[in-house]
Amino acid sequence: MSVQHFYVVAVAAVLGCASTGSNPGTAGAPRSSNILTAEDLAAAHADVMTAYDAVARLRPNWLAPHGVMSAVANGSGTEYALVYLDGQRYGDLSSLRNIPAYQVSGFRYYDLTESGARFGIRGGSSGVIDVTTNLPSK
Repeated sequence: MSVQHFYVVAVAAVLGCASTGSNPGTAGAPRSSNILTAEDLAAAHADVMTAYDAVARLRPNWLAPHGVMSAVANGSGTEYALVYLDGQRYGDLSSLRNIPAYQVSGFRYYDLTESGARFGIRGGSSGVIDVTTNLPSK
């Protein structure tokens, strides 16, 4: 076998084994650890009742303390993420228990830097879990 044929076979083998991560619709595409969709819940067969249950089951690291305990301008510093519902401040992590899982179309976790850029000082000192519902807006 000549060297040229060897290179052709080697290139074909590499291309045949390479993953196609550029197409987000592929089954092997990596998922963002900062996003959790209703499709992710369905795919994981997550039998959950509340938004808290969904996050606890599929993204438990979002519920862990992030950052340091600090006093922000209003004195309500926390080491846990805050919850926003459809872009509006909703409460602390326990408020996720008040949101039925079937109403959620997606979650997005913003770390300290991202939450500051997105929500300003209202973003808190430890990140934000932004919950998007599939309810019609008022």
